[in-house]
Amino acid sequence: MTEISFHVPNSNTKFVGDENRPPAQVLRDKISSMASGVWEEAVVTFEGISVLTPRGRYSVELHLSFLRLRGKANDFEIQHSSIVHLFLLPKSNQPYTLVVISLDSPIQKGKTMYPHIVMQFETDYFIESELWASDDLMNKKFKDKLERSHNGPIHDVFTTVLRCLSGAKITTPGRFRNAQDGFAIKSSLKGEDGVLYPLDKGFFFLPKPPTLILDDEIEHVEFEKGILDMNSQRLSHAWSD
Repeated sequence: MTEISFHVPNSNTKFVGDENRPPAQVLRDKISSMASGVWEEAVVTFEGISVLTPRGRYSVELHLSFLRLRGKANDFEIQHSSIVHLFLLPKSNQPYTLVVISLDSPIQKGKTMYPHIVMQFETDYFIESELWASDDLMNKKFKDKLERSHNGPIHDVFTTVLRCLSGAKITTPGRFRNAQDGFAIKSSLKGEDGVLYPLDKGFFFLPKPPTLILDDEIEHVEFEKGILDMNSQRLSHAWSD
């Protein structure tokens, strides 16, 4: 069994909600706090983050040992040990930056598995953030690794803290630039339009389905001439599963 659904009537008197927190969310929060075992306060919380995969708007809590996505309809808890890589990818000609969290144990929503979490941040949105941790904890666990106070673009603050907590490496775009000095090229995968980010050791197709293609998985690359104009040449490729 991977999923159980509950119906919580608004008229119930045990899990009373309000306009911002319906009864179903009150029950879910109660279950989540008990299921987590030892309760950990969030070190830092980022409110109202746009998540493209799985789609929704979430409060993103970074705890000492796990990351938590809290939305109106869904709640995901991801152990830092399952985070294998972080990708920081600016969108071309748009004021947004994508942060991709790659997992070795995909999260599940219904029957769909998500090995990559794709978040979208406003590139020019600056924040000041203070970590909620004791001085003793900061000295023992984060000495010379993580400052208590952070300020800067929200995507930089988020990835800096998450990298320290999870130990995952961060990959940014390689030296490639398109004709507009962007970091990606228009592409399509399985009938879905998106962009392809050339990286130093592979490619990342975004946004849907988010797909990481490593160099050593590519079998051949084929360039086709005479079908499209020079501004939209098609690059087709094949790789092994």
